[in-house]
Amino acid sequence: MKTYKEQIIDTINELWEARIKVFGLLVSMAMSNDYKEINDAFEIGDIVNFEYAHFEGITDTNIRALISLSKQMDQTIETMMNINGIKDEEVNLY
Repeated sequence: MKTYKEQIIDTINELWEARIKVFGLLVSMAMSNDYKEINDAFEIGDIVNFEYAHFEGITDTNIRALISLSKQMDQTIETMMNINGIKDEEVNLY
């Protein structure tokens, strides 16, 4: 049976995976609508590192909701790590 701390670490890792998925959905939505012209400039296989700042100017309610959710997930992960004394090396955040 896992310890409480191990379960917290597992939870943080799962939250991070979910956050990555939500952020990916946010990017996909933006690229199919607000950033369609930018999307058309990329070729299959191109790698682009997006950050929240790239989407802050978008007013689409759905994208705003996903940004809010992603940021809340980031905050929850950070809070759980801080209150439980979990170091970056103990989790799989990348």
